[in-house]
Parts: sequence; structure tokens; C-alpha cells
Amino acid sequence: MMMMMKMKKLFVILSAIMLAIVFAVPAGATDWDFYGSVRLQTFSEYQDKNMSRQENQPNFDDRDSRWDLNTVSRIGATVQNGDIGGRFEYGHTSSDVSLRRLYGTWNFGPGELTIGKEYTPLHFVTNQVYDNDYGLRGFGGFFTFNPMIQVKVDGFKLAFVRPGVGNPDPILYVGDYDTTYPKVEASYTWAMDTFSVKAFGGWSTFEVVDFADKEYDVTCYIYGVAGVVNVGPVTLKAMIWEGQNVGLYGLTTNHEVDFKPNYEAGDIRDNNGYGGVASIGVKINDVIGVEAGYGYVTGEDDPVGKNHNDEAWAAYLQAPITLAQGVTVVPEIGHYDYEESDTNADQGHESYFGAKWQINF
Repeated sequence: MMMMMKMKKLFVILSAIMLAIVFAVPAGATDWDFYGSVRLQTFSEYQDKNMSRQENQPNFDDRDSRWDLNTVSRIGATVQNGDIGGRFEYGHTSSDVSLRRLYGTWNFGPGELTIGKEYTPLHFVTNQVYDNDYGLRGFGGFFTFNPMIQVKVDGFKLAFVRPGVGNPDPILYVGDYDTTYPKVEASYTWAMDTFSVKAFGGWSTFEVVDFADKEYDVTCYIYGVAGVVNVGPVTLKAMIWEGQNVGLYGLTTNHEVDFKPNYEAGDIRDNNGYGGVASIGVKINDVIGVEAGYGYVTGEDDPVGKNHNDEAWAAYLQAPITLAQGVTVVPEIGHYDYEESDTNADQGHESYFGAKWQINF
């Protein structure tokens, strides 16, 4: 009931905003293009007893069904009025609706200015559909979706992004995080008819304050290259990168390789790592296709007196099926492996199979 009331309130507000714009702007001056996408995930998943994130007792294998509305289901609109444009887009969470995108654009001639919440220059994922269209973003892919100010000129993008410290774990010696500067991201894309190549980089810095009020500087950065090739029915996607403390930069990390520095009394030890993703898809005909993808990450896990790299990888195979225009089903099977810890203990694995159901309108 509360969810329905929130939804009704949201649509009332949006309707009022749209009516106000319609009456304020001369007829025909602004083009509105509304759209929506409903996505349902129906998967069976298995986690072995060594997984550290077991919901119940950690010494048993776990099997569950994931049968729920995909959180990247959305409804929104794009707007264009001469050199001014924009978009709003609302999505779904487990208990509420959420703002996915809200930004405005200004075409100033040689380039374009974007202000608002939108994909940042680092964004790069595959077509993996399990776990809310995960796209291997915890195994080398990047889902970067933040408020920013961005300038684009031809293939070059420069963005100043909301600062933050990712999702740090509670640490004994950390009392506070001080963010002074925004994140800075940049990319350059060279696009041709059948392929595109993107070089990218990101930088962030902040201070960690311990309970003795002593400050430590933490610097996060990442750089790499990505590419997409389209040759007839075949599509290839790949990205490789290297970085430092990328878990505190705010990039999605998986459940074992978190890319966060080790905090020790009086010192911070940076976590350096690298990773990448690759996929190949083939469109067999207008109805069915097939795609395989792989992702790999490794980062330093250096407790006192040890030097250890923590690794993880993921792979999937899918067969997208188009039932009608805007109607698709994507059967998919996949496997995650978290390799071994710094004590050579098995950190577990998980596997899944099922499908994503989607209707665009």
C-alpha cells in the first residue's frame, strides 16, 4: 500500500511538471519522446559453502531462486528544444522507485555541456543479464553513473564527478573521511564505421582521519583502453585497465576482491590491481543470437607480514531471443570463482542459470 501511494505521488508530481512545461513553452517548440522498459529476472543460483557472504550459516551450500523485477527497469523521456536537451529516467528498487538519470545538455557549437546524473566517461560493461544486468561490472567492467559536470568536444570528454570514498568497510583506525575535490574523469573515443577505441582515466583524492585526529592522504586512480568491433553479425567488446584503490574510487567491486587499501596503525598501504572484460556476440538471424563473456580482476591483499594478490573471474554464455519488436528473452548460464585468500583458503564459487524477460515500450 505504501509503495502504491509513493508511486501515485511520483506520477502526480511528474504530471504537474510536464503540464507546467507544456503551458509555458509554445506549441511545437519542444520535442518529448517517452519510453519504458520492464525487465524480469528468473534465475536459479547456487553458492558453495566457502562463500564469505552466505546469508545463513556459512558452512552449508546455498541454493535460491531469483524471481523479481529487474532493478534496471525504467520509465522516462528525452527532451529536445533547439540547442537545449535533457532526459529524466526513473527506475525500480526492492522497495521504492529511484531516480536513475536526470540531466540537461547544451550544444554550444564546437561541443556539448552536460549537467546532472548520467553515465561518466569510464562507463563500460558487457551484455551479461544476470543480477540486474550486471554486465561483469564486479569482474572488470565499470558501471559509472553519477552527478557530474561534463564537457564533450568531438570524441573527447572531461567530467568533474561527485566526490566520494566508495563503500569503505568499518575500520578500527578510521574516524572520518574528508573529501575536498571532485573526481576527475576523461576519455577520448576514436570512432570509425566498424570499430571504436576509447582511452580513459580517472583520479580522486581524499583524507582519512583516524581517532587520534591524524590525517592520511589517499589517492585513487585508474586508466585503460576499451574497444568495440562490429563486423557483419559479429560484435567484439574488450577493455583492460590498471589502477590504485579503485574500490574507494567508487567503482563496483565483487565480494572478495575489493581493491581497498589496508589500514594499519600509523600507515595506509595502497591496493594496486588490474583487470578487464571481453565478450563476443553473433547475431545468427533476426530472432536469435549467442554471446559469451569473460571478466578477470586481481588486486593486492597485503595484511601485515604478507604479500598476496587476490583474484576472481567470471564467465557467462547467453542466447538472446527476439519474440517480437521490443520483446526479448535472454537465457543465460554463468559461473563466478573467487579463487583463494591470503591464507590459501578457498573463497568459494557461485553459478547460475535462467533468463531475463524484457518488454520495451
